[in-house]
Amino acid sequence: MKQFNLKKGCLVLFFAAGFLAALNAQEPEKEGIKFSVVPNVKFTMRQIQDDNYLYSPFGSLQFMLEKDENDNSNMPDLISTKISYGQDIFSKGIPGYDQANFHHLGFFEKVVTGKNSFLLKIDGNGADPFESYKNFEGLLMYGRKLIDTESTSLVLGGGLAATDTGINLGGVDLFLVPLPMLYFSYTGHLFTTEFEWIGLPNARFVLFPEKLFRIKADLSFAGFKLPVDINFDTAFAYYPIKEGPLKDYFYISAGLSHNIEKFRINQESSVKYHYFCAYAEVNATAIGARAGYTFGGNSRNGFYLLIQGMYKF
Repeated sequence: MKQFNLKKGCLVLFFAAGFLAALNAQEPEKEGIKFSVVPNVKFTMRQIQDDNYLYSPFGSLQFMLEKDENDNSNMPDLISTKISYGQDIFSKGIPGYDQANFHHLGFFEKVVTGKNSFLLKIDGNGADPFESYKNFEGLLMYGRKLIDTESTSLVLGGGLAATDTGINLGGVDLFLVPLPMLYFSYTGHLFTTEFEWIGLPNARFVLFPEKLFRIKADLSFAGFKLPVDINFDTAFAYYPIKEGPLKDYFYISAGLSHNIEKFRINQESSVKYHYFCAYAEVNATAIGARAGYTFGGNSRNGFYLLIQGMYKF
């Protein structure tokens, strides 16, 4: 178990966040431009077998430069950069394989200028993420905002994806494919919804968004082997604070989810687990905890725990 790499990765993220926050505090912001740093940490634990647990620590740093609406400079309206690193550590390894430690590397860049958006995303996964290009996925996308009102937003565009498609033409692996880009959001008194298609599609829905009791649902695709590759999370949430800044940020919920986890062993082999989870959650947006019990799928029943926290400097 390579815990030294885990500690080093997390320490780098934390020290970088502290350094940039201190730098931002010491140097006054330029008029009309706001600089922010958002560190995010998450830890998940799941019981795989009676004596085998999966530990999944994760950390990310997001840096944002935002231009004020009244700023007339030529700078883009938003420049956002996010780097992330995480691990999946099996306490007893995966049955039938020697690998017990898997890495996740991520880079995301977003530039918005006027109605135009440019996105670059690179992800690396695997026991040895640098073993082959097949361990990496990349997206380069462009979108243009066509609708921008108080209640509705629509962005359309497209781009290229570099990934292991599994398609071979004439002895050559096809790893570059065109993809559409779509983002739609609607905010109303009865419900709010978001749909995003950047790579694989995902959607979010909230029923009764202004009430104390709300129904929340998330849906995303982890692949195209349906219905196994569908992630979903649906919950009944209670927001106990009626007034004040935490009105829409603190809630207690109970829900059911279907989760998919993929682990690339090497260029030829990978392992996929999918399972259901019944859970209870307490969430204050900046920090939250979820505990539950997993069942069904191709994974053994067991205990599930998720703790996460974030802060904006």
